[in-house]
Amino acid sequence: MVPAIYRLVAGFLHAGVAIFLWNFFSYDNLWELLLVKPPSGAYILIGMFALGFIPVLYSITQKSISPVLLVSVLLTVSAYSEWQGYFTSPFGGPGPFGVYILSWVGVVLLAGLAGNVELKLKQRETAAP
Repeated sequence: MVPAIYRLVAGFLHAGVAIFLWNFFSYDNLWELLLVKPPSGAYILIGMFALGFIPVLYSITQKSISPVLLVSVLLTVSAYSEWQGYFTSPFGGPGPFGVYILSWVGVVLLAGLAGNVELKLKQRETAAP
């Protein structure tokens, strides 16, 4: 029961931070987006939750820290880059934070890959004589 609570807390915490940053960086209002384009708004909100929930799920089941560490670093770097104005698109596309949120499926897969690599390295380390 406790690991499930950790995953839910992590999911809601990441979603809360992501919603705050989404509004701070003046992307579309998520609530209006949910009303006007429900699939797009739902994709973004589900991604904001999943980016916190799934890496903690990986970390608990695989006993690894790399998925949470990877997502934390990507969130921090994307928010800082957006805030400082790095990597602005000349075509008016999303900034680094927007790309991080919109490509959440890839970030989750990358976190899973990092967790699997860490698990394999741990297994190799314990199996070595």
